[in-house]
Amino acid sequence: MANIFSNSVENHILKDERFLYPDYVPEKLPFRDEEIEELVFALKPLSVGKKPTHVFIYGSPGTGKTVSLKFVLKELEEFSDRVKGVYINCFEFSSRHSILAKLTNAFGYPVSERGVSTEEIFDRFVAVLKSKKITPFVIFDEAEQLLNDDSKKLLYDLSRLPEQFKINIGLAFISNDNFFLSKLDDRVRSSLQASSICFEKYTHVELKEILNERAKFAFYPNVLSDGVIGLCAAHASKNNGDARVAIDVLLKSARIAERANSKKIEAVHVRKSFMQEKVVKVELTSTLSEKEKLILDYLTKNNGVDSGEIYSALKNKFAERTLRQAITDLEEKKLIRLEKIQKGKGGFSRVIFKN
Repeated sequence: MANIFSNSVENHILKDERFLYPDYVPEKLPFRDEEIEELVFALKPLSVGKKPTHVFIYGSPGTGKTVSLKFVLKELEEFSDRVKGVYINCFEFSSRHSILAKLTNAFGYPVSERGVSTEEIFDRFVAVLKSKKITPFVIFDEAEQLLNDDSKKLLYDLSRLPEQFKINIGLAFISNDNFFLSKLDDRVRSSLQASSICFEKYTHVELKEILNERAKFAFYPNVLSDGVIGLCAAHASKNNGDARVAIDVLLKSARIAERANSKKIEAVHVRKSFMQEKVVKVELTSTLSEKEKLILDYLTKNNGVDSGEIYSALKNKFAERTLRQAITDLEEKKLIRLEKIQKGKGGFSRVIFKN
């Protein structure tokens, strides 16, 4: 019996699709020179064993926050062998115990997450840093998952390493929640003294340039029809300027074109990729929790509302912390989007829209 994969179509469009993967870190990051310069200024002291400025990076999804920080980390590690970076996705690791275990393992001292107390792991982490003379740089992605008392203690412990143990450490927090720092208690926030860097949404023109740059390496020559890049960029512009959406649509369009045995990616293939997104949204909405459904129902009737209004309207249904988590989950599923809007002269408000 022939293998079912033997009938797959020949790859004649995608030369190397890895350039369209979300975890790809490009050699060049268009339109983020200013933000990268700020990151370099904050973190450069790590390269000479000095105390850096901790950083908080915020902005809408798909604005280059994570890839920019990974880019700077890569350059920093190549520049100095005294720095070792550790990337932590806080959806996977959010407790003090699990994060300390991951950090200790990353620096060459294997510890089990079971059977060892949190305090013992912390002591081992301090000991291994002292013995290796390496400065850690820790990236906390999806940092809003750290807004619990256990994780806040971790942040306090890490930020106090220079004072308590003469160990310098760099901490970076990435979040879609613009108000992450303000939700930390005063003691932790004061100890961190983090510098905030805002990543604004990409414009339609910028999204086109980002796609063109990726396409040079991802595709064989002359396989993109006129207007394909612009159509992908326009779709992402409607989705809050999310570059990841633009890149993902381009990849899906290429696969659809190859499956159709087309010699080029055409606009029709891009539009078919949009339909795949709609199917995913239907599947997502069918598996939502009751809390998430309540929020979406409210936004159906009151789209574009201040987050405080939702808290007031639904506070009798569930606790504020649970509500915040449900909003974060909906944003991760791209069913809603959050925008920071200036409110008078005094500050900003977080407004929630249903996609």
